[in-house]
Amino acid sequence: MLVRVFLLGLVCVCVSVGAWACEDDPAPFVFQGFVVDGENGNPAAGTDATTLRIGIQEGERSAQELEYPITDGQFDALLSFESFVDQTRIRVTIEGPTADLVTAPPSFVPALTGGLMRVVTTVPGSCERIAFNFMEAPRASFGMVQSDTFAFLVGGTEPAQEQVEFLDALEWESRLFVEDLSLSNLGPTRAASVDENQILVLPSNATPFIFDMQNTLNRITLVVLHAGAGTRSALVSIPGIGAMVIGGELSGEAQAAVSLVEPGGAVTSLQLSEPRSGPVAATLGTDVLVVGGDPLGNAELLREGSSTGEPVTSLMDGIREGGVLVGDGQTRALFVGGTDDVGALRQDTVRFDGCPDSCVSSSGPPWTTARLEVLQPVQSALLVGGTNSRLVEEVRWSASEVEIASLLELRAPRAAPGGIVLESGVFIVGGGNDGVSPREDFEFCAPPQLEPL
Repeated sequence: MLVRVFLLGLVCVCVSVGAWACEDDPAPFVFQGFVVDGENGNPAAGTDATTLRIGIQEGERSAQELEYPITDGQFDALLSFESFVDQTRIRVTIEGPTADLVTAPPSFVPALTGGLMRVVTTVPGSCERIAFNFMEAPRASFGMVQSDTFAFLVGGTEPAQEQVEFLDALEWESRLFVEDLSLSNLGPTRAASVDENQILVLPSNATPFIFDMQNTLNRITLVVLHAGAGTRSALVSIPGIGAMVIGGELSGEAQAAVSLVEPGGAVTSLQLSEPRSGPVAATLGTDVLVVGGDPLGNAELLREGSSTGEPVTSLMDGIREGGVLVGDGQTRALFVGGTDDVGALRQDTVRFDGCPDSCVSSSGPPWTTARLEVLQPVQSALLVGGTNSRLVEEVRWSASEVEIASLLELRAPRAAPGGIVLESGVFIVGGGNDGVSPREDFEFCAPPQLEPL
């Protein structure tokens, strides 16, 4: 049973042309919120917590912080939205002499929800395993992509198991789509956002397709990509533009073709400066840095508006299979991990600075905990899990330096998991292989400090 620990009350629910407005005595709309632990119980019970704090920001309004007492582990809160239609951000903390718990849901528009929110708390710098909600099937090597307050999960299951589902990250409940999608076994699968609602799915055992989270009448649109697009291609999402499938392999031969998939499924053909099989890529603004996938292990840039890649001439990294490219989203990136031509794990790294206009490479810091099958969530600098690993690390850039810093540990080892990072900095990790079998559970994790409202 859910433990209700606060209510969000909206007293203004009447609508007029072009704006939301109140009558003199409107009926209240109650938006229910529940703060829980990983067992779906009261996180303050049995602790010395004394204070509940709720930070809230609606649209461009100034952030507010409200404080409520906790007595013997019990608390209630009542607050009102000023707007029912603005993007709303919430942070919750539970504090006491030794108690310290935090949480934050994805940002949401109250009018577009079912009026219910459930948030899981954890100690800052730690993860909480979720015991009350599981995937519809165990998954590893699967796609997990955020769309509004949901996470789309696709592939990575056994043939007889469900191929797609979604996690309602506002209510913390996994569900199947109501439509009969009739998808065959997708196998190991990757996915990337085309726009807020459309997701490009690149399975290993089936034809690529776009999945639409909003269009219930036409969920799936097949797309035709370049020859060789697939498991040996890089896949990235470019915010505001679409998703890009880069290089690949056909009949054992590396490919130089690139497919840019735009909303609606239109595909534009681009070209690398040379063929690449197994490259990695990261977005830097609206440009894409592509590294490796060729014997020399060099790099190039796919610039917005250009049909052909521009070589980055300063890099000769050699073979690096299964590496990860972490970008800062603007001008810098770090190439880590992977194996060399004899299968040895690489602990050396390569940094890129000054991209795209003056992109140069140089040796980066050693990755002493290098491992394979690491998750690098979209729009983050995290390195999550990996083969027989519970580690979560973060690539951090300063004015002139870059480091790989330990952040926290998962509750279980997870190789090839899925995950999303919310704007507050909290993140959700699911599935992955623990060394015995694929998992079907989630963890909710919070860094030592959340992003301010």
